[in-house]
Amino acid sequence: MILLRLLKLKYVLMRLSAFNFKTIILGAFAWMVLVPISNGADLAKGKTTFVTYCASCHNKNMKDNLTGPALGGTVARWASFPKEDLYAWVRNSQALISKGHPRATELWNQFKPTVMTAFPNLTNAEIDDVLAYIEDQYKNGNKPAATAAAAGAGPAVEESKPNWLMYVVGLSLLLLAVLLSKVVSNLNYLSDKQDGVAAPKEPKSIVEILTSKSIIGFLLFVLIVVGGYTTVNNAIALGRQQNYQPTQPIKFSHATHAGIHKIDCQYCHDGARRSKQSVIPAANTCMNCHKAIKTGSKHGTEEITKIYASIGFDPSTDKYIENYDKLSQDQVSGIYKNG
Repeated sequence: MILLRLLKLKYVLMRLSAFNFKTIILGAFAWMVLVPISNGADLAKGKTTFVTYCASCHNKNMKDNLTGPALGGTVARWASFPKEDLYAWVRNSQALISKGHPRATELWNQFKPTVMTAFPNLTNAEIDDVLAYIEDQYKNGNKPAATAAAAGAGPAVEESKPNWLMYVVGLSLLLLAVLLSKVVSNLNYLSDKQDGVAAPKEPKSIVEILTSKSIIGFLLFVLIVVGGYTTVNNAIALGRQQNYQPTQPIKFSHATHAGIHKIDCQYCHDGARRSKQSVIPAANTCMNCHKAIKTGSKHGTEEITKIYASIGFDPSTDKYIENYDKLSQDQVSGIYKNG
């Protein structure tokens, strides 16, 4: 009877060998290493996305219009439409307007002819993060979300945090796989001994299982994949310095140019259409307006004079200075200080 049961068990184990318990071990490692572990909206990522893509046209207090509308309450205003419509609006507003979408058309009628920049590369998760940041700023301002919620200013938006359940499940699968491998090894030994095999293979210890070629090979594979991903990801990020705000050589107000005067962002930053940077406008772009506008509304004439001096334009005669590049520094200073 015992022999029959062992034979049946051996048959089952042979059938299971096609599945291979080592596969469970590999799956457990993959689960822990490769499965995303974020949960909820990430305010920090949302802020970065807002600063990178939205801040030049939308007021950071989320309550007042700038070049574009105030963003506070955006989710509520789109609540009567599917969430996918809001995603579509962010990625390509003009496409949604052309379809006659009621909310898109309403916004277009309020702010045309200013065209909202399309962001086709933003994922749903990135849009959710920036929407969460917008709502947090709208309700809580610069106060920490938890403090504001305690003060009754509104519910705090959950920060991104690791999903420990995935780690627990992955570790449990790993332990289960090791134990099953140990059981299989023991049963194979007993079965071979019962069958009268001359030198039955001793069952593997847990240490031998964990140090087997397949496990070590997989660990090396994971190391290569994770290392390669990190290297490539960091390489892609080269030259993309988020929140990089160098001191500008000429004092400049986006609130005046893009806000009050409603100059389209890409009129000055034309490089944004084809580059990963917005690109600093050339002085010739500034001169399209400042050849006529010679008095600054916020910083006076001093900052505008820097533009003139950089290209050799004399505002007193409305002419470009001949042989300007051959003048000495003292001669240049004399022209603009006297002017």
